[in-house]
Amino acid sequence: MLNNIVQNHLDFIVFICALLAERFLPLVSWYHPNHILSAIFNAIGQRVYKKTDSKQYHYLAASLASTLVLTVIMIIVVLLLEFAFYPELLSGLILYLCLESSSINKKAIRIAKLTKKNQKSTARELLKPLVAREVKALSNPGIIKAVMESVILRTARHYFVVIFIFLLLGPIATLAYRLLTLIQQAWRTDIAPDSAFLKPLKLILFIIEYIPMRLLALTIASLKASKKSMHYIKHYGRHFYQKNTGWLLSVCSASLGVQLGGPAIYIKQRFNKMRVGVERLPSADDVPKLLNTLNQARFFWLLIIVSVEIIRAVLTF
Repeated sequence: MLNNIVQNHLDFIVFICALLAERFLPLVSWYHPNHILSAIFNAIGQRVYKKTDSKQYHYLAASLASTLVLTVIMIIVVLLLEFAFYPELLSGLILYLCLESSSINKKAIRIAKLTKKNQKSTARELLKPLVAREVKALSNPGIIKAVMESVILRTARHYFVVIFIFLLLGPIATLAYRLLTLIQQAWRTDIAPDSAFLKPLKLILFIIEYIPMRLLALTIASLKASKKSMHYIKHYGRHFYQKNTGWLLSVCSASLGVQLGGPAIYIKQRFNKMRVGVERLPSADDVPKLLNTLNQARFFWLLIIVSVEIIRAVLTF
């Protein structure tokens, strides 16, 4: 009886185990496969990208480079899954490696504590790997705003969207999406965000993230300050330079009552991004509040997933 239950729901058990492993046993970034892959992708970007080339060449070079890298890795993983004795366990391992939330939360809490002690230099050094922008001249509120935006977007992309794709399309699609995000992050370290070289990846990720990011934004809006959140989405989110990002920043700004967004420096160039909200600048005390809001959204969707699995089990019993 127990063996039948485990066999029939092995996929869901592996899914839950992957979530718990990411929560309580996260891999240190230095020996995480993503660290090695990011270094490889960065080297490929430096090899392919030339600032003086035309826009058409940038589109073609970025598309071919990302497609080639993605294809090679995906073929290897598909073959491993095909010949694996327990493909469900390998799928769980893929999900575990694609998820990233706990380590970012710990870094955010540590950065907030450092700003409270006015240790800006150390806080900036911890912040640097989390963002693509320059952090040398950031004040304490600027550091907190940058880390909060990073937590919002990374949690959305590397946790909620990953789970959304895994449940709907499976581990192969999840890995493909996560590799695309790693390629974009690696290339953004040395390439301006408005470069034509990054536009093909931005477009693909925008389409993939369109539904899950909006579902997350609406979840946060329903949990706190729903009327204000919807007003912010209409006023700021729809006009933000990246609408998926704009929706998330709008609802988080409304729920926490702080200002997010605003100008940022990338590759020694100032970009005048829209400010979201008219409230006060964020402080170190707002970081735990943000994490609590994201955890509430996480619990809400986990409860729905578990409920759906229970209903499915009852119907097939």
